[in-house]
Parts: sequence; C-alpha cells; structure tokens
Amino acid sequence: MITTLIFMTHLVQAEPAAVKPTDSQAALYAALKVREDAPACESLAVHSTDLANDLVWLVDNATQPPWVGIRAAECVVKHHHTAQAELIKSWMVSPEHRGLAILTLGLLDRLPAELSQQLKTAALAGPLADEVKQRTVAP
Repeated sequence: MITTLIFMTHLVQAEPAAVKPTDSQAALYAALKVREDAPACESLAVHSTDLANDLVWLVDNATQPPWVGIRAAECVVKHHHTAQAELIKSWMVSPEHRGLAILTLGLLDRLPAELSQQLKTAALAGPLADEVKQRTVAP
C-alpha cells in the first residue's frame, strides 16, 4: 500500500510531456539554431505557411540554444507586430518575460509610433516599470 502511494505521488509530480514541434516549427528551429550568421527574418517564410504563429511557438518552447527563442521573438516584433500586438504587449507586463520585454524595448524605434507608444505605456504601468524607466524616456 505504501509503495503504491509513493508511486502514485511520483506520477502526480512528473514533468509534463514535451510538446512536439510541427515540421515547419522544426525547420524554423533548425534555421535559427546556428550560432553565427543567423538567417534574416525575411528568409524564414520558406519554412512555414503560418510563420508568425510558428515563431511564437519557438519563443514559448525553444530553450536550447537560448538564442533560438530570442531570434524568433525579434522576428515577431519586427515583422509580425500587427498580428501579434497583444502577445507583445503581454511580454511588456510579465516578469516571466523580462528578456522579451527588454528585446522589445530595443526595437521600439522600428515599430509604428502608435504601437511603440502603447508598448512603452504598458511596460511603464507594469511590474517592470523601474527597469523600463532606466532604459527609455517616459512617454
């Protein structure tokens, strides 16, 4: 009985199964994992018919090497900011996405002025406000 309880407790605490990438997500991962000479965001469309969402999947799931998720996030911000505006705004107010918020702050000048201002305002109203103030000029 005790052995059964220990085994069952272990099952409850087990890590969730890893999410398996689609073929297009795997192809994007392979393209972005190179250490040097990463492909331009514009060249990634050949790997996916749903590029914005596949890049977001990489941001959320690719942990090694660490630059894969960051490169994917950069492409999302630079080229898919209209379709992914709400997601990007969520990065700006989430302590768990501090690195993505900092990346986005560095790209604000490449975004449409209205969206740039919305993102900065969201960040200044969130838990990363002090850090945002150090990195940007207040609106």
